[in-house]
Amino acid sequence: MVALDLPGHAYHGDGSSRPSVRWIEGSVSDLAGVEQAARSVEAIIHLAVAVEPNDYTCPQMAFSTNVLGTYNVFEAARHQGVSKVVLMGSAPVHLAPLESGRVDARTRLPTSAGGDHLYDLTKRLQEEIARDFCETYEMDVVVLRAGHVVDAIEGVDAKGTPLGELEYCRGGWVCRQDLAEACLEAHSLDAKGYHAFHIIGSRESREHFEIERTEEKLRFRPRVTFED
Repeated sequence: MVALDLPGHAYHGDGSSRPSVRWIEGSVSDLAGVEQAARSVEAIIHLAVAVEPNDYTCPQMAFSTNVLGTYNVFEAARHQGVSKVVLMGSAPVHLAPLESGRVDARTRLPTSAGGDHLYDLTKRLQEEIARDFCETYEMDVVVLRAGHVVDAIEGVDAKGTPLGELEYCRGGWVCRQDLAEACLEAHSLDAKGYHAFHIIGSRESREHFEIERTEEKLRFRPRVTFED
């Protein structure tokens, strides 16, 4: 197993409960580093996304990481003969209420006109890049449109805010442990071509997203539904 991450982000635990991982320091915006990581692997799970508070105040970082980075991942996969890529997409859980009714993951990602527009736009472009490589180079792609990722075990979001105090995307959360399991299911999915699925833990998600297809085709159901 090979992992590519920014300098200083590599995991340095004892590895007793984890498979052997070869860490490569670099950025997805650098094609050479991505090419190095893609050598001799069977599949790629692409998780990189701009996450810092100021990354979406201007297009440079958002496009460099989300768009150019995704292109580099698929281009490296093509060069190295990697036929399967799992892309971490995004579900539009911040659009409430969803004016378009129930959202099908097989249709274009809806975008907002507010402060989330640059994020939405770059996530939509990620899907378009994935679809293009699938259609042009006959690659197999699974896109996971994830809800707002939180840690249900610790009861906090990525910034450490207790879930009881968190209002953002309430009803559209997914536990990060469940999301990791979904990545493994997507990796092992025996299906050719392009496929996209919504991965949202909150039970309210069924009102707005086609969760039934995720359960039927991907055979995945989150363990955490945030009923409390």
